[in-house]
Amino acid sequence: MRWGIYYLRMNPSDIYGLNIILFAAAIGFLAWNDQILLLPFAALLPFLWAEAPTRIQAGLAALVYYLAAARGLPHGTQVFFGADAPPYFGYALWAGASLLLALPWFALWSRELTPRAVAWRMPLALALTALPPIGIFGWAHPLTAAGALFPGWSWGGLAALCVLMYWSCIMRGIGRPLLAAAFVAAYALAFMHAEKPAAWRGIDTEYGGTVLSGQQALANYIMRAYDTNTGLIERTAKLPARSIALYPESLAGPWTPTTADLWRPAADRLIAKGSTVMLGAEVFHPSGKYDNVIISVGSDAGIKYRQRMPVPISMWRPYSNQGAVAHWFDSGVFELHGQRVAALICYEQLLVWPALVSLAHNPQVIVAPSNAWWSRDTSIPDIQRTALRAWARLFDVPLVTAFNI
Repeated sequence: MRWGIYYLRMNPSDIYGLNIILFAAAIGFLAWNDQILLLPFAALLPFLWAEAPTRIQAGLAALVYYLAAARGLPHGTQVFFGADAPPYFGYALWAGASLLLALPWFALWSRELTPRAVAWRMPLALALTALPPIGIFGWAHPLTAAGALFPGWSWGGLAALCVLMYWSCIMRGIGRPLLAAAFVAAYALAFMHAEKPAAWRGIDTEYGGTVLSGQQALANYIMRAYDTNTGLIERTAKLPARSIALYPESLAGPWTPTTADLWRPAADRLIAKGSTVMLGAEVFHPSGKYDNVIISVGSDAGIKYRQRMPVPISMWRPYSNQGAVAHWFDSGVFELHGQRVAALICYEQLLVWPALVSLAHNPQVIVAPSNAWWSRDTSIPDIQRTALRAWARLFDVPLVTAFNI
């Protein structure tokens, strides 16, 4: 009751700003889930930014949008780090990353958002939240909605979405119903587009994971990796001839001469059948750092991909002599059996720049392994799948996923 009275006493500008903030939270929640047909709501963020009466309200609208989109992060972080995580660490990471993403929208808002001002301020905000360094945390990006609104349009779909978002920021009066009609027309394309089936086999698993806490964490991880490899080898024996199978991220664990020897009999059988298995593994450097990789076993064997953007803090630790190496400047595309393959491992599936860099090389298939055991009880795996489907639909490229939960 007290909040209702306070709301009624607010001036119209403050009421409008509060409604903008509440609506931003709603679209952040609705757009980012397992329903790709709700993803176009993400494209409304620039509109809400431009509609906000004040800079503070514009920044808060962006902040609650990102908080709502990344709502699974606190719980997932606590599961991943276990007892080693300080109290409220997950909430601090959730809030800090969301604040960082909201900062460009806050800084680039202006009381006089003329068409000329919007023409450079909105694209700059989109670019800053998509590209490193801020883009390292650039999940829930509005540009991802292009895959739902303009399937098969490729770069033209991104341009069309930017035009729609620009017009949403500057339109007034009768132009707004016309703009809404344009969004509805684009939205209808998502219903008419048929998903292109993937040519390869993506194999989901339920091996779970190891909580990174306690003195036995490393020993437990190595033992689990051995058991997991044994199980994967048994599955591999059942693969049909001339097939390409993708297993989830990092399931093979540390790729050492011992691991390679364990796989050698299976590799020989795969070569005899003309088949290939793609494994997620870790290749350690003498320095203690490691590469999070995709390794091909069987025909056309070798390390095919090194992750460009491992998960910050939990994997990528530039401040430490341990952790995963970030291969930022790699294309993310490799050749396998004469096909151009784009790879996106786990966290990269939530970001814009790894996907666009790879898709600029015209891949013929996208492979997307993920080890999502730590986030299985959150919205994160569903959001990953939705973002992947959006990029695959936008560029009309077959998608192969493999998730471990």
